[in-house]
Amino acid sequence: MLDQLLSDTGGHALLSYMHTRETQVAVLLPGAFSLAALVYYTHARRISLRLMGLWWLALPISYLCATWVITPETESLYIYSAFSVACLCLSFKRICVPPVLTFALTFVSLLSVDLLHALTRALMMGTPLETFYWGVGGAGIKDSLFIVPALTAVMVAYAQTRIRLRGEALLEL
Repeated sequence: MLDQLLSDTGGHALLSYMHTRETQVAVLLPGAFSLAALVYYTHARRISLRLMGLWWLALPISYLCATWVITPETESLYIYSAFSVACLCLSFKRICVPPVLTFALTFVSLLSVDLLHALTRALMMGTPLETFYWGVGGAGIKDSLFIVPALTAVMVAYAQTRIRLRGEALLEL
């Protein structure tokens, strides 16, 4: 099984997957941005254990709530972003999670759930493992991997701006 995943054919399949416009927009671009943001916030020691605990708690919820919709034309995975909901709830409690960090952690959680569901589906259906990820980010700019983290970050930034404009203080998590 592992040799099938790492075979030479899989390397070519990965390269062709990464060269598609949809993958570049929905996976590679936000992935690079998220990686840079996580490195920056980790180096600045701005990611608390409580925030990481919240992220780890939200991850299995998102995985368990994800649903496949299969039609004769397409197979789509709909993911519930529990971390997005948690970040918005924290805003109501006047707790600050930086929007850039919100984007990065939301993207990583959605990508993890998407890849794990794709791998699980490939294992259950007996499809080749070297191409299990082909549908991840397949909708490009319309994909939830791109839209949901961006909307979450915008909503968190908006909520924090409104709270600050009212003269209320925000707490760090």
